[in-house]
Amino acid sequence: MKFTTIVLLASFVVISESTLYAQTGTPPTTEILKRVLSLEGKWEGKATMQIGGKTYNFQYFMHYRKMADGNGLYMDENATIPDVGRLIGGNIIGFDPYEQKLHWFSVDNFGTTHDHIGELIDKDHLRLIHESQREGKTYREEIDFVWKSPKQLHAKLIGILNGQIEEILEGTLIRKSWK
Repeated sequence: MKFTTIVLLASFVVISESTLYAQTGTPPTTEILKRVLSLEGKWEGKATMQIGGKTYNFQYFMHYRKMADGNGLYMDENATIPDVGRLIGGNIIGFDPYEQKLHWFSVDNFGTTHDHIGELIDKDHLRLIHESQREGKTYREEIDFVWKSPKQLHAKLIGILNGQIEEILEGTLIRKSWK
């Protein structure tokens, strides 16, 4: 009898929470979503990319805008990387309350398209992980965002192919506007 009561109560909580989402359109805001939403605005900064034994320096631009009634972000990114070309990317960022995971989906003009799963390491450190296969080899991408202040953010991406570091992108970005 106790087991049945617990199952019924748990079911009621899940159904009630789902009904609340459907009625209000607003899932409970989690710490990770609050932190990510704080990115809203325009950011730019000096960045470096290490790939193929070479290092490239460039300006990197990001523009984050709230979407879905404040439940996520859309981010445009762009940079002109010497000897590599122009990077143009679009990203959709949101929190899945049922899975309890942050998803950061990226598409760029170099043909890269994939999802990252995010977690807060601490209140000022977000880590995103993507894992997949590239031509039969294991690929892992780790992206760390560390807030130095509300107006300064350090970002670092490490791409690892078959256990070997393939690329590193890193930069400190400054907030240029809040919208």
